[in-house]
Amino acid sequence: MKRQIIPLLHGSLTVQAAGDRAELRLDWFPPEPGLYRGYLTGPRGRTDLGLLLPEGGCLRAARSFSVPELDRRGCWPVTGGGADLSHPFSGQEPSPGSARWSSLSDPEALFPRDPVLARAMGEIPDRAVCREADGGFCIAIPWDPSRPFPLTAVFCFARVRIRSGRLRIVYSFRPDGRPCLPQPCQEGKTEL
Repeated sequence: MKRQIIPLLHGSLTVQAAGDRAELRLDWFPPEPGLYRGYLTGPRGRTDLGLLLPEGGCLRAARSFSVPELDRRGCWPVTGGGADLSHPFSGQEPSPGSARWSSLSDPEALFPRDPVLARAMGEIPDRAVCREADGGFCIAIPWDPSRPFPLTAVFCFARVRIRSGRLRIVYSFRPDGRPCLPQPCQEGKTEL
């Protein structure tokens, strides 16, 4: 019986193969309260593990699949996994689609002193901005860990957040477009 434990950002995925069956257990320590759906990944696909339930001090999903079925889904051998936030329990934290966050259409206007940062920001799709009362702003960028980290020139100012089931990189800026250490966004929140 072959057993593999795959460490994840907020937990671990245990894969135990015996013959043509694979027993899977996702243990998840959520970064924020809510309902999460687990998944596993393979070299060519992703498979849903269903809703995670509280068990053993974490959120957990335990499933059994045939190895041929996982292979058909592109998930054999299993290479990783995780959980998507389906529904946050805190209704006060708006997402980038809410009125507080809006699409960023003109990054050059936000970075008048830094054309390199403005150009780099312009190449990133699906970015959102939250404007603060003092003129400062936060920018949220979707992030896929298998791709390069966005805006590497200012990576030390980044905060990684999970919102709407996606990893996002959040940067805070002063009114003149200079990056600053993470500060609470509007309404005293540092989260998206």
